Amino acid sequence: MVYEYNSQIYLAEVALNVKDLESQTAFYHQLLGLEILNQSENQVLLGAGGKPLVRLIKTDDISIPKQSYGLYHLALLLPSREDLANVFKHLLDLKIPLVGGADHGYSEAVYLEDLEGNGIELYRDKPVTEWDIREDGRIIGVTEELSAQDIYELGQELDLFVIASGTRMGHVHLSVKNSREASAFYQGSLGLKDKFTIPHASWIASGNYHHHLAVNEWGGKNLSPREQGMAGLAYYVVEVENKEELLKVFAQSQTGKAITQWISSSEFSMIDKDGIVTRVRVGN
Repeated sequence: MVYEYNSQIYLAEVALNVKDLESQTAFYHQLLGLEILNQSENQVLLGAGGKPLVRLIKTDDISIPKQSYGLYHLALLLPSREDLANVFKHLLDLKIPLVGGADHGYSEAVYLEDLEGNGIELYRDKPVTEWDIREDGRIIGVTEELSAQDIYELGQELDLFVIASGTRMGHVHLSVKNSREASAFYQGSLGLKDKFTIPHASWIASGNYHHHLAVNEWGGKNLSPREQGMAGLAYYVVEVENKEELLKVFAQSQTGKAITQWISSSEFSMIDKDGIVTRVRVGN
């Protein structure tokens, strides 16, 4: 068995170290419409349709996420254009500031930040027949004007907004020091392939998807490497089908000289040159 788009991996949750757990929980729950799945004094797990998507972990660190390498944005994939329209209308009607929006050829996306500056993309995929897929398997992305008015008018006003139950983690975009080195590292460790690369950025994926991971060096060469407990990205989770696939990825990570550690018999973590932590586990 493989995942959608003939992929060997599935993106699960993104974990964020946050300074104000209460306010950040309210943002993701009340404004973005994620469900609270589990809650304790120091952690909150949120998701959609019972599936975990974002884990918030309280930290005492006072650094600013954008001053270190780590998360550029997490990307929540909505099931349809109508679902994207509903959340887009909801955010605009509440006058939540957006960072931008774009038509990427294969998707339509809007961008915002949470209360502590962590980037968020909300998007829907267009039908594959509309993607610019080349003979060598590359999938070309563009940045064109979003049909924002059309999407807004498609949205419905809901009394109690909850994000669509089929929403999942579509991709994770990382801020790194060297995008070529990072792209090669994740291709080798996770078995991904280059889908689209420009100077200073790369989009990579398993199977026929446009990208599961993206890396860019737009933040510059002088950001701080990530450290445990630092505000911002704590880790993100990649799932594989079975123990055999897990051991395969572990072996590949050794070739890439990742710093690895087994968390349990069905999950390990790997750390790249910038201190970014990926957790790989057997999916449920």
